[in-house]
Amino acid sequence: MPQKSKQELEVLCEKYYLDIYKYCAARVDMLYAEDIANDVFLLFCQKWQKLEDINYKSWLYETAQNLIKNHYKMLKRKTKNETHIDDSVAENLSYEENFENIGEDKTEERKNEIINSLTERDRQLYEMKYVEKMPNNQIRETLSLSEDALEKRLYRLKQKIAVKISEKSK
Repeated sequence: MPQKSKQELEVLCEKYYLDIYKYCAARVDMLYAEDIANDVFLLFCQKWQKLEDINYKSWLYETAQNLIKNHYKMLKRKTKNETHIDDSVAENLSYEENFENIGEDKTEERKNEIINSLTERDRQLYEMKYVEKMPNNQIRETLSLSEDALEKRLYRLKQKIAVKISEKSK
């Protein structure tokens, strides 16, 4: 097997980097696209000497696709671990039902106490979504959030309120 030159590697990286970056950016949040594209080329640099008689472009796209899949698997695991809430706290009600209870609370004072115990960031999101009844796309625009980020924040907000309702009822 003839030794491949470092210059050949540089040419290949320059030739395909932008294409791979665009491929990643179309499939994941822009924050992660560059990292994934860089990881693809890091792997390529580590393995390219051993890659014989293959289409480099195909290998790069396949590697990018695999890293993107791994990224989504990791996000799913991370979200699951971060948003876990004890069943006893939820008292067999869904988060939606627990959240709805805050509106049905007998005293306005208790409702305000729960809302005021939230962080400023969570209170702002609560106001936009449930008081001003802004649509998600407008909230995303106002807070400069992606769709996924907004969904996660809303989900976590509902969990926090459910926990606070549960704590107040004890």
